[in-house]
Order: sequence, then C-alpha cells, then structure tokens
Amino acid sequence: MIIALGDIYAQVPYREEVRELMRATQARMRAQPGCLAYEFAETLEDPGHFLVVQQWQDRAALDAHYRSQEFADYQASIRDRLVRDSDLRLHVVQETVRPVGVSPADPRLDD
Repeated sequence: MIIALGDIYAQVPYREEVRELMRATQARMRAQPGCLAYEFAETLEDPGHFLVVQQWQDRAALDAHYRSQEFADYQASIRDRLVRDSDLRLHVVQETVRPVGVSPADPRLDD
C-alpha cells in the first residue's frame, strides 16, 4: 500500500475556490482504480495551508493516477491559485495495526 501525504499552499483570497475544487477532486479521485482513500483538509493555524492524504493499493495505481486526465485537470485548475509548489511525500506501508487497547472513538461520548 502507498500512503501519499502532501502540503498545498493556496493564496488566501482563493481559499473558498480552492476548497470547492478540492471537494470535486476528492470525488473524482476516489473513483479511480486502486484508490483506497483521498482526502483534503485545511490546517487549523495556517489559513490556505491544506493537507492531502491519499491511500493507494499499490505503486501501479498511484502511477496511473498521475497519468490520468482527472489529475491533469486538477493540476491545471489549481496551479494559479497556489502561493508555492506543493510538497508530496510517499510512504510504502507493509502493515497497518491498531495498538493494543486502543479503539476508535465512540461518538456517543462527544459533548
């Protein structure tokens, strides 16, 4: 499995436009073969600083994603809205486990 983590820095005046582009992009990317997860999120303390978290079945699926028209369209749409180049890091994951005694949060316990 491949985990891709990236930082995207949008120009603040374009934040809403970038958010909408990211919402639409998530849906298109999630439909690609081998995509297990594709999420954008904005950081809490740095307006316009977005994170992308992607999970791909394997390197072949990720490479196909980069060659896709959907990715080319996203890149063309966001390019002029960025402060600087994005930074993406790939992680090859052999295994994912939950620590013993740790379980997902129970939403019934929220205030």
